[in-house]
Amino acid sequence: MRLLFVCQACGCHYLVPVGLDYPDGGRASAVWCSSCQRAAAERGATEPVELAAVAVLLAVRALKADLAARPSPAAAGQSARPDRRPSRPAISSRGRTHPAATRTRLA
Repeated sequence: MRLLFVCQACGCHYLVPVGLDYPDGGRASAVWCSSCQRAAAERGATEPVELAAVAVLLAVRALKADLAARPSPAAAGQSARPDRRPSRPAISSRGRTHPAATRTRLA
């Protein structure tokens, strides 16, 4: 699952790269689209810190959710618990049908 971001300058929808880094080595903005980020860099404007922090948090949460949704290769072939016999015998039905006080008086 990847989040669809809304540019705070122009309002267009865009996808941020998963690692927040472009292939050419530049840092992606979680607040502005690439064209608005370029224009802001030319003006010398900086990202609002609060908006960037929230956007990065959402991107990390989406990445964690994506990783959790993928089945691990080790768990795909195995069950959660190995099949084994119990270490002690099952409780008899007599213990559940009669109260304990009756058994102690008769003994």
